[in-house]
Amino acid sequence: MNRLFIRLFIVVAVLLTAGCGHVLSESARSTVDLPGGYSQFQRDPEAAVGRSLLMAGFVRSHQVSREGTILTLLPYTVDKRGVPQSAIKNAGELLARSERILDPARFGTGHLVTLVATYVGREPRSVADKQFGRPLFEIGEIYWWPREPHYPYGYRYPFRIY
Repeated sequence: MNRLFIRLFIVVAVLLTAGCGHVLSESARSTVDLPGGYSQFQRDPEAAVGRSLLMAGFVRSHQVSREGTILTLLPYTVDKRGVPQSAIKNAGELLARSERILDPARFGTGHLVTLVATYVGREPRSVADKQFGRPLFEIGEIYWWPREPHYPYGYRYPFRIY
């Protein structure tokens, strides 16, 4: 009887700890140079050239070309598991570039992503004859978050609707 409880305890402990992992791989997280994330990057962007950081963002646009994919992101704060929390105020937009072609259905407008990326520099853009630059990052590893369904009462309806 004692052995049964010990085995049951071990199985439950393994199952509970399996769900507490990070969304990105350990090898990707080990490359992070800026542990403060996007907030630390904003303090001194020029010193961050060539350095990697863990960040999250809301996909505002998705462009595919022969060179790969460019995502326009609105930066979000990240918790210890890599889950996006809230938008960073007054952060503007950033560009995340990948050599791979990212699926527009998954990484399209309106989705949240968590990524490890390396800061490359600013990409010059012109709007109304004025030059400005948005931060450009090279994507190392990226995780796509599915959209949460909208429940009007804050919880799922418990019964099947016929």
